[in-house]
Amino acid sequence: MNREVIEQTVEETAANYAGRNGVLLAALQEIQERLGYVPPEALPGLEKALGVPQGEAAAVVSFYSDLRAVPPARHHVRVCNGDSCAALGSRHLTRVLEEHTGTAHDDGHVHHDTVYCLGNCALSPSIAVDGEVYGRVTPESLVRRLEELDGD
Repeated sequence: MNREVIEQTVEETAANYAGRNGVLLAALQEIQERLGYVPPEALPGLEKALGVPQGEAAAVVSFYSDLRAVPPARHHVRVCNGDSCAALGSRHLTRVLEEHTGTAHDDGHVHHDTVYCLGNCALSPSIAVDGEVYGRVTPESLVRRLEELDGD
């Protein structure tokens, strides 16, 4: 990402929160909303502008799972491991997903993780791909869907 864009975003965001206490998390969320992630090079300027100790922003980014320090992957796959889905094979789906994309959870193209309910228990096991929920997923249908994503 362009350094000038990052610096401008930090300046504008810091201006929105200037003079207020306890706003680091909100400022980081705004930066992520605007840039898609929180670039590590944005942190020192934000800390200085908000008057927070050096390293605090990095600690907040690493603590909150909703904040990303790297650009988001193109696609997001979530596998439900709630009771109903787990009973019907979702853990096997997770293994298939990891075999296809790797165990790092984010290869830049597909980010994957597990959740504990997608609200689709009647059609277990379920996955969500880019926010769209699919039910009665089999290893074969999961691989087909992943191959479609590979074509994007």
